Amino acid sequence: MNEEGMEDNLKSSARLAVTGILSCILIVGCLQTPRESAPALNPPASSYEISSYELQKTGSIETVRGASVSAMFFQVAKVMPLLGRGFLPEEYNPQRQQVALLSQRLWKQQFGAEPRTIGTTVQLNGQTFTVIGILPAMFDVPSGVDIWVPRVIER
Repeated sequence: MNEEGMEDNLKSSARLAVTGILSCILIVGCLQTPRESAPALNPPASSYEISSYELQKTGSIETVRGASVSAMFFQVAKVMPLLGRGFLPEEYNPQRQQVALLSQRLWKQQFGAEPRTIGTTVQLNGQTFTVIGILPAMFDVPSGVDIWVPRVIER
């Protein structure tokens, strides 16, 4: 075999190797057990309280469904924000900065799915909250909720 034929053979072998590796990665990804890709678990009803919030935004007020949640809520739900972060332990204390997580649905409707929404403030029931995260569309616990805030632990 001449030098040119060997070079073509090597290139062909390299392409096959890359294709094989990518195929293995895809197959392993597709073979995840249902348990690994299962939806979020439902936290106990005692870990949240549903209420209505008035969301003020540039002169308009919209009533949205929200939930005040305990630390246990997201520990059980095991859901990670699509953007941003979840609540920190200190955010459940009375003297904390008020923070909120938004549903992907509300983020798209009211904020145009703008990633820079993270870190901005919103007015909820006349109080200022910093948006720290956006939860994925598949997370709908409790059903129809668009805003989650930490339930303050009174001491």
